[in-house]
Amino acid sequence: MTGAAYGVLGVLGMVLGVIGSFEFSWEAGSVPVAALVLTAVNLAVFRSAGWAMESKLGAVVPAVFWLVVVLVLSSRRPEGDIVVTGTTPGYVFIFGGVVAALAAISWTRSARPWMLDGAAPAPGVRR
Repeated sequence: MTGAAYGVLGVLGMVLGVIGSFEFSWEAGSVPVAALVLTAVNLAVFRSAGWAMESKLGAVVPAVFWLVVVLVLSSRRPEGDIVVTGTTPGYVFIFGGVVAALAAISWTRSARPWMLDGAAPAPGVRR
């Protein structure tokens, strides 16, 4: 059941990456509003995932899948197409999402070890 939950979190991270990659460029004047809102949404989702799974791995899984999708969509294809452009909103979206992921991972308290099987810690290590 835990593996299925992590799988769902991975899919959630991919969905966030795809939606954000196509919607990051809305601006109000010169302020990248959508990129800032998407950064806040990423922080909330990554932190909530870590809280729900009671482990840092819960925050890592959607963040890694989000990052993979965003990096793929920000890479230039042979035809010259690119989804996440090298503009101010694009940089705010990418770097803001990475900072949100790191913040969510660091703020998440682990009630369990990083291992999925829940193995006991090494001798002499306290939880």
